[in-house]
Amino acid sequence: MSGARRATSPLVDDRDALAQQALEVPTRAGIYRRLRTEGRPVSAREAADMFGLHANVARNHLDVLAEAGLLVTGTRKHPGGGRPARVYVAREQVAGVRDPQVPPGSQLAVHAVVQLIAGLAEHREKLAILAEDQGRRLVSTAAGRASARDLQGAAVVAVAALGAAFPEVRLAEVDDARAVIEGLDVGLRLIGEVDGQVGDALAAGFVRGALAAAGAPVEVTARSGRVEVVLDATGMGGAPSPVETVDARRLTLEQGVHTAKRAMAALAPGDHLEVLTDEQAAPAGYARWADRAGHQVIDVARIRDLKGRRAVRVLLRKATGR
Repeated sequence: MSGARRATSPLVDDRDALAQQALEVPTRAGIYRRLRTEGRPVSAREAADMFGLHANVARNHLDVLAEAGLLVTGTRKHPGGGRPARVYVAREQVAGVRDPQVPPGSQLAVHAVVQLIAGLAEHREKLAILAEDQGRRLVSTAAGRASARDLQGAAVVAVAALGAAFPEVRLAEVDDARAVIEGLDVGLRLIGEVDGQVGDALAAGFVRGALAAAGAPVEVTARSGRVEVVLDATGMGGAPSPVETVDARRLTLEQGVHTAKRAMAALAPGDHLEVLTDEQAAPAGYARWADRAGHQVIDVARIRDLKGRRAVRVLLRKATGR
């Protein structure tokens, strides 16, 4: 007998671990507590109505609880006939599993939030637009923009700005045409648990807006908080790329203009020169020099370089015939 107990104890431990893992999701824990309170068989549709969820989402939570041994499944005949409905009823907890204690008031609040989120599913596109606007605002507040309107630089700027709202956000992959941004799912966890498509729409919106404001319009796809972006060359608006960059942030205005003159002399007519400076009055000084020399100031913007350092960026176009 003792040998039999030793042989089954690992299975019990595994079941306990599965049950505990299943209850780590707040929405699922709430469903389990509600079914224990109900004390009667409940269908997926009934559970969905209780929590304002889509029936498929509720069914997924119920199946996970059943696989963990927290629920027992059965069938119930329809009064009008037809295919019996699958129902779920709570069983006593597996030994060792902690009961997810949530104060009654907090549980009502979670329930209300879940219902609100579930009702937003039909407004995903509008939510994505609002999130995109917020992404732009975050970059604007951080005074960031890619130094050369390239994806790598824009991604650095965007992630730095998004970090103010999503501390866990990180740049997982990046090259000249593609980037992967992760970590937004942590901040959007509750939304993602209730409706993953709404969570992904918001994540995509935040990233799209942040990257657009940082200087790199992109095509975005999101899944489970992991956002993949591809540079949208058609959305760049024909923005010129500099042939040469002069970093004059540690130079005086006179030294910076002198360095820019030498760099400009080596360029072909119509080429673009990028000057990075930290002098607030510098843009006007470079504009005066450019005007006298016949060059054109194309753009002036506050930016962050690839290392996240702030600068004032002056983009100049060399005069033709010089």
